[in-house]
Amino acid sequence: MHPCLHSCPARGLAFRHSFRSTCGSWHSSRSCLQSRKQTFRSAAPTAVLTRPQSGLNIPGVGDLSKLANVDLSDVPDGRYREVEAVSYVSRRRMDQADFDPYEIDTDGLPLVYNEERIASFWKGKPGELTSRWARFAAVSAPWLTKLAYAVIQGKLEERQDQLAREAVNNMEKLGPTFIKLGQILSIRPDVLPPSVMTELSKLQDNMPTFPTTDARATVERELGQPINAIFSEFSARPVAAASLAQVYRARLRSSGQEVAVKVQRPGALATISKDLYVMRRAVGVYERIIRRFTAQDTDYQLLLSTFAEGLYTEMDFRNEALNMECMTMLMEQSEFGSRDVIIPKPVMERTTRRVLVMDWVTGVKLTGLPPEEIRCLVATGQEAFLTQLLEVGFFHGDPHPGNLLKVTEGPHAGKLALLDFGLVAEIPEADREAMVSATIHLANRDWNGLINDFIALQFLPASSDRGLIIPVMDKVLGPYLKGGGAKSLDFQSLSQDLIRTSMQIPFSVPPYMSLLARSTATLEGIALMGDPNYQMVSQAYPFVVRKVLRNSTSGSALLLRDLMYDSNGNVKPTRLSALLNAALGYVADQTQGFIDFDAVPEDGASIQDTISFLLAPEARQLRPLLVKELVTGLDYYTRDRLQRAYNSLPSLAPRIPFLGPLPLPPLPSPPVFVPGLGFQPAEQLLQKLAPPLSQTEEVYLQSLLEVASGLLGLRPADLEPNLSTTLQLLTNPSAQMQELQQALTALSGQTANSQVVQEIVEDVLEQLMAIQSQRADVPRNVLFPFVPAPQTRKLPAAAAVYAGV
Repeated sequence: MHPCLHSCPARGLAFRHSFRSTCGSWHSSRSCLQSRKQTFRSAAPTAVLTRPQSGLNIPGVGDLSKLANVDLSDVPDGRYREVEAVSYVSRRRMDQADFDPYEIDTDGLPLVYNEERIASFWKGKPGELTSRWARFAAVSAPWLTKLAYAVIQGKLEERQDQLAREAVNNMEKLGPTFIKLGQILSIRPDVLPPSVMTELSKLQDNMPTFPTTDARATVERELGQPINAIFSEFSARPVAAASLAQVYRARLRSSGQEVAVKVQRPGALATISKDLYVMRRAVGVYERIIRRFTAQDTDYQLLLSTFAEGLYTEMDFRNEALNMECMTMLMEQSEFGSRDVIIPKPVMERTTRRVLVMDWVTGVKLTGLPPEEIRCLVATGQEAFLTQLLEVGFFHGDPHPGNLLKVTEGPHAGKLALLDFGLVAEIPEADREAMVSATIHLANRDWNGLINDFIALQFLPASSDRGLIIPVMDKVLGPYLKGGGAKSLDFQSLSQDLIRTSMQIPFSVPPYMSLLARSTATLEGIALMGDPNYQMVSQAYPFVVRKVLRNSTSGSALLLRDLMYDSNGNVKPTRLSALLNAALGYVADQTQGFIDFDAVPEDGASIQDTISFLLAPEARQLRPLLVKELVTGLDYYTRDRLQRAYNSLPSLAPRIPFLGPLPLPPLPSPPVFVPGLGFQPAEQLLQKLAPPLSQTEEVYLQSLLEVASGLLGLRPADLEPNLSTTLQLLTNPSAQMQELQQALTALSGQTANSQVVQEIVEDVLEQLMAIQSQRADVPRNVLFPFVPAPQTRKLPAAAAVYAGV
């Protein structure tokens, strides 16, 4: 069991991984991950709080200014969220045997987010609570009044920009807790309208620094020693400051190691816990007002609980240090290998809840780099992010520009540094699979399949009206697909259109999806600074392909079938070429849509790399598909060429000068002996075993020949079986043909490859014989009596899926 992601009985959480095996592929412990998925789903109701009863006197629109007079003690508490309930927020500290989830600080405040104890604490301080509520109501009530009248008067669209700006100002007036909330709400289309979300995205976590004397006192109190006994150097001023902490540059006296010291802002726990309590009580008041103006079914109590837990967890720097260690281990053992990314190593013996000591990193924010450097490092950052998201299910929830640096000094100079792991989310395997499935169904315009994915991800309820949803999906999402004609093919534009969809389709957003959307939008925003034509989903295609290929379940095989086959059951040859390139990390620089799985890169994978991949364990799910298409291609090609040869026989008759071919009397078709059929006329046998191609089959054969010729560096005409073409290939092969010869020579000596090739050849011959047996209506062992039946082998799940296509 991996020490980083393990089972915690107290939380009912199972999240295990078995890591890279000797063959280099990844495998997941599906039973454990399924358990985790069920735990998340079953735990969800425990996190939903009871909403206020109707007895509460809520002011009308014209009296919203009187909100400050509402007595919060009259707001029912509802049902508290269990402190040990399963969460998407990574809480590594709760996995430690000696950790007490009910621990309190010297003032009596819980150190782990505990709604019941926070409520109990602040109920005992009614004066402070009333003062904070009055400030909160005074700032928010005028804005709500303007919003309500704009809706009533039908002028919301006209006034929304001004309302959005005022919303941002109000958040800044109310302080760090509300700034954090605004940043989360900036990617919640089910909570706020587009203009407000756009303005909220501008919120900056800029806070004035607190005195260094206070910081030094906190360090000494937490570490139990004078600061000069721990550090030989400690900067006089902070190098960075935010709402929860500020950072100093220092050097450990014991080792001389240069470190960053993150010190929590004094009073942060009290300030934030009080604000969270006020927010929780306020939701009971405001939820009703908001529901007068929206049809969305978002659970605002659950939304607040999720936000509160994440913010509270960020204040435990020991948890952040464990996240850093966990992420480092997972990234190093993933396919990504953490080659070009560094994560500062925490000094655990010098880290507490309020002080985090870690490696110092000298670097420059990505946003301050030239475009060409941004492009390079964003590619690295995206690969790291997608590895976290799709492969290990443990991802950084706040990759804003300040947390992404280009290292400029030391042995890691030039690499990308990831900072600030206070907020990390965990995603169960089933949800990761649903994300991949949704990407494929979207690319195929399979709206029914996409609705199923959205239901699995809990975006939509199981009872969704598909007749209502599908036309809206087609209208909103269609333009972003190949041939759709959308002017902007970026994530943020798509998000805005999805926001508008929320006015027609009620939906909800899972808690971790908010973090994911924010992270994705942030990364894409940085990438667009370096490359205005950057297309994030297209660049992520290799991860989608690898995720599908490496999963041996029938569900992944079905996804691969959906990805590769058209509605008529035929493989899309261009998409097959694009998939093989993507599996090896090559994608087209430009595509014809936000998602375009048919775009083939100009400079793709080499033939040797392609063949090596096809023979490797990673392609085990893909090989049945390729065998099926190879069989289809050989069958079509053989039938076509035999029919052409037979039809060309009259042209072989002797020719008389100036008169043309010598007329010959019709000759009887010679008999041919076929086991199980006896003697059959040659012409009749030809039509039976090699019937003419239909028009559809001719078109498909031509597309297969185009893909094959492109791979081999030939023209489609070069694949015609004639003497001149054969001599040309032998005497003057193309560069691709020479590369193919070299690749086959290099791979032929490897025993594992030889075995795979033998299996492929056996499968192809067996399927070709099965086709002829079916056409002749003769059992296979009778039609081919001298060919022994193949040995039974355990086939991948994909083989059964493709057999039904």
